[in-house]
Amino acid sequence: MALKITPKSSLDNMVKGEEVAYKLNLNPELDGNTVDTHTFKIYDDSDTDVTADFGGDSSESEGYITFGVKAHDTGVYALRFWVTCNELLPDGVTPYEFTAVMRVTIK
Repeated sequence: MALKITPKSSLDNMVKGEEVAYKLNLNPELDGNTVDTHTFKIYDDSDTDVTADFGGDSSESEGYITFGVKAHDTGVYALRFWVTCNELLPDGVTPYEFTAVMRVTIK
């Protein structure tokens, strides 16, 4: 299932020095569950964590993760989210977890 990010058009067209806030809609994936924890990281094309350089602040409320990106440098980057829900899987032990990865090219 595709996770919806808004405003996607401005994420696809970022330029160096620009700073924008985005919202990731987790509700289709949550299927009625709620978020227990989430982690947001930004990686460069060499898979190096560059979150500190690009901001990387995020918060979760009512199934939406709001996050900010400051286009620190040009290149191709992966925005990665790890989300754990407060509900348990049928085995009664493992929390429901999923990831979302989005790529962005900064010009």
